[in-house]
Amino acid sequence: MDLFAAVPAALGRSLPQILAESGRFGLFILALTFVMSVITWAVVWDRARLYKKLRERGAALKRVVVQRGVPSAMQDADRYLPSIEASLLLEAKHFLATRGADGVLVLDDPAEADSERGLLKGALEGRAMTEIGEMERHLNLLSTTAAGAPFLGLLGTVWGIMHSFLSMGLEGAASIEVVGPGIAEALATTIAGLAAAIPALFAYNAFGRAVRRKESELDYFISRVLDGAVVSRNSRRAANPGGAGNPSRPARTGATY
Repeated sequence: MDLFAAVPAALGRSLPQILAESGRFGLFILALTFVMSVITWAVVWDRARLYKKLRERGAALKRVVVQRGVPSAMQDADRYLPSIEASLLLEAKHFLATRGADGVLVLDDPAEADSERGLLKGALEGRAMTEIGEMERHLNLLSTTAAGAPFLGLLGTVWGIMHSFLSMGLEGAASIEVVGPGIAEALATTIAGLAAAIPALFAYNAFGRAVRRKESELDYFISRVLDGAVVSRNSRRAANPGGAGNPSRPARTGATY
């Protein structure tokens, strides 16, 4: 039997009757938990849509990086917005443009290349933190609901039980007709608090795992962007000695992904 129907039936009252007989404080708790529940589902819908879009477009852009290399992927990065990977490539593109490079920065001095790579890494990590912060937006509402709604329900429960004892004292009897309304009010607020908190808790944990997984993916993606965007000509020759002795062979400027 449905719990929501069993409790009112056991007390001989329907749910509207229970709400009508609840005190102002109990109704306030029920209204507050209802608002929290509505906000929870709105956040879940919004974040789920955003995370799906970020995942799909980010995966598509990473395939482009693997197939065509970082410099080529930079030129079409804006097509894959609002993925975080696209934002990072656009940030790298802007960084390279300030150095007078288009897609890849090739330097003769390995120390200078390491310095530029460090500057680019700082810029990319700063952008990644901003984008991750956008992913975490509104998740605090879920954590607040998951932590606070059960205590609101408990507060309504304690208030309803206290109201029942007061009614027993005034009536001088302990029949179900006397204590029933207070118990029903207490159970209703408890159920409302749990109904708001449980979905919020599951959603918060699921979205938190998605954010942590994205952070790990971005660390690897940033390393690939660094390797493909800032290159030392000397290190490239060391990696490909067969091409170093052929002056007529053009230097490669793309990433080798």
